[in-house]
Amino acid sequence: MSMEPTSKPGEIQPSEGSLQPTDSQIHAISNLIAWADEPEYPGQVDQEFDDSDNQLIQVSLGIASGLFYALQAKHFPTASHSLRVAKMCSRWATDLELEPFQRDQLEVAALLHDIGKMGVPDYVLTCPGKLPAEEQTLMDRSKEIGLEILSACCDGEEIIDLIRYNFAWYDGSRGNCDRKKDSLPIEARMLAIADAYDSMTVDQIFRRARSKDRAMAELVSFAGTQFDPELVGHFCELQSRNQSAENGATRHWLRVLSPDEANKHWRLNQAGVNLSRLRATSAYQDSLVRHIHDAVIYLDLNLAIVGWNQAAERLTGINRETVEGHQWTSELLGLADQQGRSLSQKSDPVRQAIMGGAQSMTRLSIRNADNKFVTVAAHVVPVIGEDGKAIGATIQLHDTSGMESLEEQIESLHYRATRDPLTGLVNRAEMDRSLAEMVDRHATLNKACSVIICDIDFFKKINDTYGHPAGDEALIVFAKLLETHARSADVTARYGGEEFVILCPNCDGQSASSLAEAIRAELAAIPLSALGGKSMTASFGVTELQRGDTADTILNRADRALLQSKEMGRNIVTQIGGGLSEPVIGDRRHWWHRMFMSIEPEVLLKRAMKTRVPLNLAVEKIRGFVADHRAAVSEVKEDSIKMVIDGESLPMQRRSSDRAVPLILDLQFSPITAENGSQHTKVQISISPRRNRDRRKRDAIERARHILQSLQSYLVAYEFVDTTVATIDEGTSWWSRIWGRSKSGESR
Repeated sequence: MSMEPTSKPGEIQPSEGSLQPTDSQIHAISNLIAWADEPEYPGQVDQEFDDSDNQLIQVSLGIASGLFYALQAKHFPTASHSLRVAKMCSRWATDLELEPFQRDQLEVAALLHDIGKMGVPDYVLTCPGKLPAEEQTLMDRSKEIGLEILSACCDGEEIIDLIRYNFAWYDGSRGNCDRKKDSLPIEARMLAIADAYDSMTVDQIFRRARSKDRAMAELVSFAGTQFDPELVGHFCELQSRNQSAENGATRHWLRVLSPDEANKHWRLNQAGVNLSRLRATSAYQDSLVRHIHDAVIYLDLNLAIVGWNQAAERLTGINRETVEGHQWTSELLGLADQQGRSLSQKSDPVRQAIMGGAQSMTRLSIRNADNKFVTVAAHVVPVIGEDGKAIGATIQLHDTSGMESLEEQIESLHYRATRDPLTGLVNRAEMDRSLAEMVDRHATLNKACSVIICDIDFFKKINDTYGHPAGDEALIVFAKLLETHARSADVTARYGGEEFVILCPNCDGQSASSLAEAIRAELAAIPLSALGGKSMTASFGVTELQRGDTADTILNRADRALLQSKEMGRNIVTQIGGGLSEPVIGDRRHWWHRMFMSIEPEVLLKRAMKTRVPLNLAVEKIRGFVADHRAAVSEVKEDSIKMVIDGESLPMQRRSSDRAVPLILDLQFSPITAENGSQHTKVQISISPRRNRDRRKRDAIERARHILQSLQSYLVAYEFVDTTVATIDEGTSWWSRIWGRSKSGESR
C-alpha cells in the first residue's frame, strides 16, 4: 500500500514520476548553494545545524537520518565532526571524479562512521584528559558497536566495509584487517585522511586545535604507514589550492532528491539484528538460567543490566523489570567486602571482569530481600565475543550465609579439640601430629628443625604453698610468655602438667637455645602477684633434628636434655645432639654398595666408624641412644654391647597395620690413639633382624639404614674404609663398670 507523502515546511518532496525539482526543491537548492559559497575555516566548530545541513542529511540518509539525529542528541560534537567530514569527502570525491555510486557510499559512510559512540558512556566522551585503560577499552569498542548497528539496517556490505576499513592502517600494521594498501577501498582511504584532518583542526575537549599547515604536515609524516601517500598528496594539494569544488559537490548532493534514491541503502536486516547477544539463545538455556538456584546477572560492555534471573529476584527482592536496561552499580545491592567496606574501582570484580577480562571468585556481602546484609560467593566471569574482545560479564551470586555459619562452627569445634582449655596452647594430641609432620618434612628436605621442652621448677611447691589457683595463674603466665617469644611458624603446646613444648621448624639448635635462654631470663625476672611478688623459674631442654630421627627419638632426646638441666641445678638451658650439620667423611662409595655390604647372610648392615671422643664419652652417647630409642640391652661383653629395638618408634611403616620389624644392634668398641695423642674410639656396627627368616627384609633394611644414621648422629662418628677390629685387653670388669654406671644414671 502506497502513501502520499505530506509536505512540511522546509521539507523537499519529489514530483511524481519525475526527478525534476519543484519550487520547494529550488528553494532548498538555493539554500544549499548559499551554504556552499561560504568559506570553511579550520578549527571552526558548528554550534547548531541550519536548514541546509538538515536537508543535506535527509537527502543523503533518507529514513536512516534518525541514526544521525540520535548521535546528535547523544554527543553533538561527534555529529558535527561527522557532518564536516562528509562535506569534505563529497568535495574531494568530486575533484577526483569518482563514480556517482562511490560518492554516494562515501558520503553515507562519512556521516555514520562514528555512530558507535552512541554506545559509549557520557563520562567517557566528556573526559577532559587522557583516558584510563578501562575507559579507552570502551572507546575502542565503539567501532564494533557502530558496525553492529549498521549491520541491522544497512542493505549491503559496501558501506559497512568502508567504515570497517576506515580504521585500518594503510600498511596493515594496525586495525586488525584482512586488507592493506591498494586492496583497501579508495573511499575508506579517503575517509581515514579526512577524518584525521578534521579531528586535528578542530578544538577537542582533550586538546586544542592544530593549524591547517601542521595538520597537513602530520598527514605527510604518516603517509605510507597510516595513510595512502598518493591520496595524502592529492588532499594536501587540494587544501593548498583552495579551489572551489563546492558547486560540483553541492550539485552532487542535490543530484537526486527522491526518497527512493536516499533510501536505497536501508532496510530492516533481520540477519544483522543482535540485540540479545548476552541472552540465552534457546528456550532450554533460558529456562536453565531463569530457574537456577544461584542468582545470575548479565551485564553488557557499558555495565547495563540485560539479564536478571528469578534467583536474583528472590535474593535481592528486586524485580527483573525494575532493573533490566538500567546501569549496574555496586550500590544497587549494597555490594561490599566481608568487612563491610565499599568496593573501589580496583577492588570491584565486576569492573575488573569487563575492563581487564579478569575472572574472579570472592566472598562479598550484599543487602538481601529482607534488607539485611548476607555473605555471598560472587563468581564474576567476562563474556568474550567471537572476535576475542569482551562484550560484557556474568555475575553469579551464591548465598553462603548458612555455610559460613557451619564453617564457623566447624572451626570452633576444631579449635576446642586441639587446644588446652586452661592456657589456650596446642594440646598434646595436636602437638604429636605437628611434631611427626615437622620431622618427616624436614628429614625429607634435609633441613634443620628443633624441639624445646621445658617445665616450671618446683611447680608442686607452688601448688602446696600458694594453692592451685596460683598454680593455674603461673601456668597461664608461662604459656603467654612462650607464645610471645615463639615465632609465627612455631607450634607452642602444653605437653602435660607443668611441661610445655615448642616446635621450631627451619631452626637449628643454636637458634632454638637462644630462644629458650631469652624465655628463661625473662621468666625469672617477672614478679607474680599470685606468688606474693616472687618470680618463678623454668628448666629447658633443646635438641636439633639428626639423621635417622623420628618424632619419638627427637622428643626423647629433648626430654633427656631437660633432665640434665634439672640435675645440674634447674633454671638453665641444656642442648644435646649434633644436628644434621656433622660432616660425613671417610668412605665415599655409593650408598647402595655400602648398604648391602654384608659378610653373613643374616646381617642387614655392617659398618666401621670412628668418633673423635674417648671410649667413656662414647659410652655416654650410647646411653642416650638406648634411652631415646627405647632399646633393650641384651648382652654386655668386655668389648661389645648388644641391644634389641622392637621397631615401634621407627619410621617407614607404610600402614598403621604394619607390624614393626625388631632389629638387633651389635656394637664392638676399640680405643685408638690419634697422631696428636688424643683418644678416639673405633666402633664396629652390625644390624640384623631378630628373626633370621623374617620375610619383610626390604622394610627391615630401610629401618636398619635409619637406625644406622641415627646412631652415627649420636656418636658424631664418620665412616672409614678399614673394617678391622682391634683386640681390647681391658678386662670385663672395666667395661661392665662403665656400662653399669651409664645404666644406673638413667631415671627416665
